[in-house]
Amino acid sequence: MKTYTLLFAFILSASAYSKPESLENKLDDLRIPDDQVSSVISEDKLFVVNRRYSSLVNRHEFTISGGNNFTPDSHLSTRQLSGSYRYHLNSTWSFGIRYQKIYNELSGAGEKLFEDKRIVPDSDFARSSYEGFVNFHTFYGKMRINSSNVIYFDQYISLGAGQIELTAENENLYTTDAGFAFWLGKHMSTRIGLRNEFYSQNQITGRRSIHNAVGYFEVGYLFGEGS
Repeated sequence: MKTYTLLFAFILSASAYSKPESLENKLDDLRIPDDQVSSVISEDKLFVVNRRYSSLVNRHEFTISGGNNFTPDSHLSTRQLSGSYRYHLNSTWSFGIRYQKIYNELSGAGEKLFEDKRIVPDSDFARSSYEGFVNFHTFYGKMRINSSNVIYFDQYISLGAGQIELTAENENLYTTDAGFAFWLGKHMSTRIGLRNEFYSQNQITGRRSIHNAVGYFEVGYLFGEGS
């Protein structure tokens, strides 16, 4: 009997000694080196970064925007209202057309000049313009607003060319554009950006090159679900 008791005690002690070692070994197996990522985590992260919430491939977008010219003649205040159409070839390239109506008013300095001397600025006022443009998305990202809401965005640049209607005649128009497009859900979009407009106009003193820096805010709607 004494022999069985000793044997049973030995088995229990051996079992008790092996359990912590077994658990420790299992924990060691789960450890990942600091300079490596498990294949499952790595694939999941790549999936989140690369995939868009809403595809832009083969989609049509219509937008309206309001803009303000930050570099007008000192005697003028100029604002713009425009409508645009874009065809998104893929997530990087899109092509479009834009029409804009231009509104000019005398600034404080212009009103004073008119009231005091009955003189209006020597400027061939712009009335409207239209252009075609190509748009390129330089990078895509997302911003987390809170624990459950994320905004996706693209930084973009574009080049355009068209015609601008002046009071006296039409002139060639060239544009560069840069800004951020924010995608709200699968169909809504907003943009904030700065568009540079270049054209020439005739004045009493001769021909003059014009550069307008127009800041704008744009709201749009995307048709279709993408592919």
